[in-house]
Amino acid sequence: MRKAWLDNIKLIAMFLVVVYHTPPRYDNAHEAALFNMGAPVFFFAAGYLFDIARQRGFLSFLRHRAQQILVPYTTFFIIFYALWLVVGRRMAGPEEMEIGLMTPLRQFIEGTPDVVLGPFWFLAALFTMQLIYYPIRRFLSGCWPLAVALLLSLSLLVMPDLPWFRLWNLDKALLYMPIYAMGNCCRPLVERFDFSGPSRSLLWMVLAALGLGFLIVAPLQIDRSVAYVLAPVAVMLTLPLYTAVCRWLERCSPALCRVARVVAVGSITYLALQNYLIGIIKMMIAKLMGAQVWDGNLVLKVAVALAVMVILYPIALFIDRRMPWLLGKKKSTL
Repeated sequence: MRKAWLDNIKLIAMFLVVVYHTPPRYDNAHEAALFNMGAPVFFFAAGYLFDIARQRGFLSFLRHRAQQILVPYTTFFIIFYALWLVVGRRMAGPEEMEIGLMTPLRQFIEGTPDVVLGPFWFLAALFTMQLIYYPIRRFLSGCWPLAVALLLSLSLLVMPDLPWFRLWNLDKALLYMPIYAMGNCCRPLVERFDFSGPSRSLLWMVLAALGLGFLIVAPLQIDRSVAYVLAPVAVMLTLPLYTAVCRWLERCSPALCRVARVVAVGSITYLALQNYLIGIIKMMIAKLMGAQVWDGNLVLKVAVALAVMVILYPIALFIDRRMPWLLGKKKSTL
């Protein structure tokens, strides 16, 4: 049975991802908080949906994950790589023209798709993360997988910076694995993340304040690399409030839940197209109003992000219903 509150989580997280990618960009602290309230929350949702009891073995799990992740990773890359070769490089400017023609292809193979589909770092990290997490969850029960995930994440504090560590975003997979493990190992606890009592509601708000406070203040007060590694723990503190709000929306706004379902199902489409649509809107506004209109304009930033969410909605709906093979699906799920 589909959980509407989980779709609401993905809707809010996707909106924050789009806001993060929309200019103007702000100082590192606020950008870090905005980013961590967006993309990493998808790992929490993915972990909640993972059920080791339903898996028929590692190879079966690998095939399923390859279909759900690697197929859209490949299909969207082929489309946008072709567009980049034909028109994208020239439209982006001289800096883009200096990038080698084979660079996006190499990044695609290495699982670090920066030039053509930057947001797809998430798919690469999720695929790597799930392959690592599967045997941990297979052989450990209870909260032990979460403890192992925390140790792997914190090991980045002492791990040497090696180039191969970035292949298929292995570093980010380990970094955010505790968030995934929290969603998976703590499912009974997650079910209690609601506003059922004043004391519980107050606790969620206090934890969220501590988490957000760390995300905003830490990059300015402590070593940036240390703040980066500790950020997922801060995100975990915000997730009870995040979930409670989404459960409340499930009860209060059925219409929003219907919208959230389309965004959740089409989240890969949103990831693939958002930056390109933001770029088009940015160029149009700059031509009409001048580039200076973006300077410190938070209202414009949010307005453009909302416009992107609305414009991509029918596109995501169309792809799911008419071209599900792009997403690695045999038929529509809407």
